[in-house]
Amino acid sequence: MRFKSVSSTLPDSYRAGAEIGDALREIVPEVILLFASISYEQNFSDLFDGIRDSLGSTETLIFGGTGDGIYETSQVANYGVCALGIHSGGKLRWSAAFEKGVSTDSYSAARTCALKTLAQVDGQAGIAFVLADGVKADGSRIVEGVNSVLRIPYFGGLTGDDRKFTRSRVLFDGQALEDAVAILIASGEVPFSINAASGWSPIGTFGKIEECEDNSIRRISGVSAQTFLKEQLGKPLGETDLGTIPLATYSSEGTDSFSLRSLSKLDPDSGTVHLFGSVVPGTSVRVCTATIEDIIDGVSSALDGLHLEKAEGIAAVVISCAGRKWLLEDQGKAEVERVLATLGRKIPLVGFPSFGEIGPFRKPDGAYTETFFHNETCVICVIGR
Repeated sequence: MRFKSVSSTLPDSYRAGAEIGDALREIVPEVILLFASISYEQNFSDLFDGIRDSLGSTETLIFGGTGDGIYETSQVANYGVCALGIHSGGKLRWSAAFEKGVSTDSYSAARTCALKTLAQVDGQAGIAFVLADGVKADGSRIVEGVNSVLRIPYFGGLTGDDRKFTRSRVLFDGQALEDAVAILIASGEVPFSINAASGWSPIGTFGKIEECEDNSIRRISGVSAQTFLKEQLGKPLGETDLGTIPLATYSSEGTDSFSLRSLSKLDPDSGTVHLFGSVVPGTSVRVCTATIEDIIDGVSSALDGLHLEKAEGIAAVVISCAGRKWLLEDQGKAEVERVLATLGRKIPLVGFPSFGEIGPFRKPDGAYTETFFHNETCVICVIGR
């Protein structure tokens, strides 16, 4: 398999696309994973045209989305476009589909999309990549919908829009889609490894969610949600805590594994907290904190869990929470540097800061847990041998 990553910060959409296409033409990519700033939204069609004109082909499948910046081997930036070209020499077969309507029913849209994509698969499905509109989708319900269909490991995230929380796009083969979920499946002998980690540590006592609706929590263990968090943190919540103070949510009693939900909005009158992702009554939660060093160490934990014997002939895709980037205040460079220092500074790498992350945890025996929706987490997928 051949991989190549490239990025551009040219403001002109067509020229940025042409720069991407020129760089990838030599490997004749079957698929391009493409991540771009929402600032290209007025001319996304020009971006696609620039790529295809420079490739000299319209057959390459382009799949991706917008983020809160871009990650690529050569640079990490708040603005621009990055791409990973993949050429398997016919060893892999690619299937992709999208479905609109995540704002109305994220579960049904994701389930329908998974069924449509799976129906195209020729052979044994190996791995899937899932992206959804990060402003309109409920990430928890997206994962539940995909989990109801797919029985293979998959990863991905919610697309972003430079911290505006007003619009984001899924990029699908010449279209910039709003209110959508999209899935890409690679079938055949796909060498890959996925893992997720955060670096956040739970503190204080367990609480149980007693009253909630979708992503809004009213009461935890007999008190308002904000009172519970205040008691655990030792301070009242403020606007600066939004996107950076998460709750660990546990899928079952007696387990150490948890996924994070960060705060998106506070209602001071009712004491309600709103999260990036829905929860259900009865869920056990704990408040989490982390230092800057802890956040970076979370990247190392994710890398350690990949269980790679060697880092040769591989490419990496990194989906990391935009909230982590805001806390690090370096555009996410420290996270990408840790990945490259561990896997090899010249490996092809792309990714983006997301509004929610999707991925399983890899177990010590190499098996995978079910796939979860995360906040404040770094999900890493390596492809190749």
